[in-house]
Amino acid sequence: MGRPEFGERYGEQVAAAYNRMAEEYDRFDAGTAFFINDYRVTRAALEALRSRWEGRVVLDVGAGTGLQTGQFAPRARRVLALDLAGDLLRKAREKVAARGCQNVTFLQGDATTLPLDDASVDFVCCYGDVIGLIPDYAAAIAEMARVCRPGGIVTVQYDSKWHVGLLWRPDELAGAVRARGVGDKRIWTYTYLRRPERVDFVYKTYTGREMTRLLSAAGLRVIRRLGLHMLSSIVPEPYQTVYKDGQPFYETFKRVIVTLGRLDFALQALPGASRVGYAAILVAEKPLSV
Repeated sequence: MGRPEFGERYGEQVAAAYNRMAEEYDRFDAGTAFFINDYRVTRAALEALRSRWEGRVVLDVGAGTGLQTGQFAPRARRVLALDLAGDLLRKAREKVAARGCQNVTFLQGDATTLPLDDASVDFVCCYGDVIGLIPDYAAAIAEMARVCRPGGIVTVQYDSKWHVGLLWRPDELAGAVRARGVGDKRIWTYTYLRRPERVDFVYKTYTGREMTRLLSAAGLRVIRRLGLHMLSSIVPEPYQTVYKDGQPFYETFKRVIVTLGRLDFALQALPGASRVGYAAILVAEKPLSV
């Protein structure tokens, strides 16, 4: 297989693929060991940052069906939930309405051209696979920094270039070695649960230094780093996702992955954890004066 790249209309293709996922998106997340571990960290990370977003204006970039939006809405003054996929936003709107929250504005759009004024939000969250699926990721980070008020927070989750799971994927390991100093591009294949169809996504990985440079170039200062899936990524990738391809012993592997995820949670803030996990979270602050 040649080196994966983003096509000219990649954003449209991503939006269409995620729109087709809308009715099964939450089922996939709820039943997948990878995301059970992932959400344990992201929920705790946002809770630890609550003093920076409670009672304030929050932007959720790549809101999807509203996982983080639902965490923000009961306590934030206002939440702006943005996503390319309109059908995912429809599901998020239904969830928010069911909880009786009326402070959320849903925006269908591109993270590289945010429809917001300069310095208009206090807290920007971009969690999940979002930043890795944006071809012009530097522009997206610059936009998040632009709309963030001085003294505010931009927090980004990204997939790491290096992780122990590469031992099971010599092709991806070779690609990581070839991409010197920066992350490489990889392929993630999603198999739909409700239709006989698959879709390949190109996604960008990052080194910790690379992501720090991108945030710094946008005028942000990293103040915290967290690692995700350090130990759990030892389990081969096919067993990280929900049972749908007939993998033998999936439930056994799921229990192992979730148990390792609890250990990962205890290690997430240790020095170096953000550099060795399958994914990482950086928390950056916009200085009061630039």
